[in-house]
Amino acid sequence: MPVPAFSQREAAEALAPHVRDGQVIFLAPGTFGSYLMAKRMWDLGCRAEFAVCETGTLPYLTRKTRPDQASIVVRACHLPTGVFPGRLTDMAIGKLRPVVPSVHAVEDVLSGALMNAGPIIHPPLVVMNTGPIENQPTYDIHNEGTSPGIRLVQRRLDAERIALREALGYAPNHYPLEDYYDEGAEREWMYPRASKKLLMASRLWNEKVDYAHRYVTEDIQLGLAFLVSVARFAKIELPTASALLTIAGAVVGTDYLQTGRTLGSLGLAELTREELQRLLQEGFTGAKR
Repeated sequence: MPVPAFSQREAAEALAPHVRDGQVIFLAPGTFGSYLMAKRMWDLGCRAEFAVCETGTLPYLTRKTRPDQASIVVRACHLPTGVFPGRLTDMAIGKLRPVVPSVHAVEDVLSGALMNAGPIIHPPLVVMNTGPIENQPTYDIHNEGTSPGIRLVQRRLDAERIALREALGYAPNHYPLEDYYDEGAEREWMYPRASKKLLMASRLWNEKVDYAHRYVTEDIQLGLAFLVSVARFAKIELPTASALLTIAGAVVGTDYLQTGRTLGSLGLAELTREELQRLLQEGFTGAKR
């Protein structure tokens, strides 16, 4: 399901009567939508033993080029994948790998959600390019919009994401974003080393960008809000993430911590760490919810 995260609830409602034991739903990426979908389906009475998985990015970089055609610029080489519930990880990864060979398991679905690259790459590019995107019919935030100063903000934001993962006890590889931008990096990122160059050369991302774009409605309202809410749960500060979330909200006149996807909006903010971990591993039949 390479669909926007804001469509996951409706997708869960449509799928709930049809899911059967042993099936796997694959979100690429998910923005913690694996939990959201599983919980919605449980609330609708679905008791099938199935897994919902999510990755840190799409299996491919692509753009629609004609009404009946899409162009794939590059395919992922590593897809860190979290599974809900975690006890079904081996089953789910075993079924996914023949179809998407680049998947590999991480600790749980929260670890997978905190690999999501969209809320790290796109919020600085949108917020710090608000003038150009509001004044030009199309704009390529990955070319003209990626300046040295914005890259510094991305580095700070990604460092906060990694600090949050470490505070929650998640192990490397954290897939630092710098491995994507640095073609000379020793480690390969989720996409191959040449992917950034190929993306920029394609010019397929020269498009209409505004505050109704998925970069905002998915990566800021859902993804960045979720990141900040998890940090509050873990009691650590993410000043860069919080600042970007606040400024983006100011542009559209909303508080994304109130209107976005957060642990609070998902009913999880009051759990202890131990309760949350048990829920992520066991699912709804074996954990307090």
